[in-house]
Amino acid sequence: MATLKDIAKITGLSATTVSRALRGFDDVTPSTRERVKEVARELNYRPNHSARKLVSGRSGVVGLVLDTPPADFEAAHFFEITYSLTQAMAEKGLDLVLHISTSPDPLKTYDRLIAQGMIDGFVLLFPMVDDTRMDFLRGRGVPFVVHGRHVALPDYPNVSLDVEDATRRAVTHLAEYGHRRIALLNSEETWMVSKEREQAFAGAMISAGLTPVRDLIRNGDTSHSFGRAAAADLLDGPDRPTGFVCCNSLTAAGVLDAASAAGLNVPDDVSVVAHDDMLPSLDTAKLTPPLTVTCESVRAAGQPLAELLFHALNGEPKHDGQVVERARWIERHSVGPVRTS
Repeated sequence: MATLKDIAKITGLSATTVSRALRGFDDVTPSTRERVKEVARELNYRPNHSARKLVSGRSGVVGLVLDTPPADFEAAHFFEITYSLTQAMAEKGLDLVLHISTSPDPLKTYDRLIAQGMIDGFVLLFPMVDDTRMDFLRGRGVPFVVHGRHVALPDYPNVSLDVEDATRRAVTHLAEYGHRRIALLNSEETWMVSKEREQAFAGAMISAGLTPVRDLIRNGDTSHSFGRAAAADLLDGPDRPTGFVCCNSLTAAGVLDAASAAGLNVPDDVSVVAHDDMLPSLDTAKLTPPLTVTCESVRAAGQPLAELLFHALNGEPKHDGQVVERARWIERHSVGPVRTS
């Protein structure tokens, strides 16, 4: 089996430089990193995580723990983020290991993996308002990075969407077309992003001279069925909303179906704006009508998450450790003026 010393002998580099090149350190030039990786491929080199741990104190393995398997409608979203994370981590010489917890207490799973000594750090997904994972890992001295955040001003490295900006643009756009009764179909109340979205929605409505109506805000699992059921209920009455802001494209597709079932036309009778994570399972440009969206690819989060964790693992904080992505605005054909009669 090829070793770091074998690669070092062929390239004329030290074993330390070879190791740092394979792990993606910035102090090794891109040309040197590529040369080292090329020789490693020719020798069919495979890193020995146990040996690496003994030499460097690090295994090169990072963990991703889920408390439950993703639901069917969440599968595409989960695949997108794990695919991008795996690719981005590999570029940094890190391996991502997925573990689905079998314990009702997810902290016990983290504790067990830490005790085994083979996990250098963790990527945390789906932060909740009352999430305890951050304080737990910080207390154990284990580096981590979060996709999202569980408090308004986090003091840990994280990558998040500018939910306030995306929600404001959606509400403002509907208001400019004369919509006054606007509904918000939001994610589960336990998610921090739901709290942020609802606060942004209320603020945007007030800024537009409108009054947010609590009865027009619904929370759910972000699925197509949630969107369809919530919209069907809201549209079943004389004082129905004329505009919808949806937390994602799956929910918005459910709204389109509910409107059609109610004999309503989008955008003549009902207008819809949604956030689009650019999932392969749903192309918002091909819906009927094509959906107006705020848009940010889930895959785009993989690279900054890997960067932040890589720097945290090496004790090299990068800036303030906070990356906020601003969604693109794509205007299509799902919004129209409110009918006057």
